[in-house]
Amino acid sequence: MAVLFSKVTVSADNGAKESFLCGGIPEREDNLKNWIKYQNFVKDNPDTEKVEVNVKSFVYGDGEILDANEYEVAYFTKRGEDFLERSTVKPYGESKFEITADNEDMEEAEEPIIEMQG
Repeated sequence: MAVLFSKVTVSADNGAKESFLCGGIPEREDNLKNWIKYQNFVKDNPDTEKVEVNVKSFVYGDGEILDANEYEVAYFTKRGEDFLERSTVKPYGESKFEITADNEDMEEAEEPIIEMQG
């Protein structure tokens, strides 16, 4: 079994920035709302009009790919930043989108930076 997870970097229009790991590949705000780091970021930046979201996805292990759950993400997070550079962790793709305050919905980038591999 292989586990799919992403390193997400959220950047607010006020300059605030936060990076964290989450399960799967987030494509819109709904995919981030249940992650504590994102909830705290939103709470700490209430006047933000726009948030840019950059996603770098990874696969850990071999075999059938399943989205990482919160326990697997916690385990990966505790491994530190160099965990993403290990030979058992393979890049899976990159994407980005925006979340705006007026409609609280994302505006997808025109094209992904790197096509998703699978």
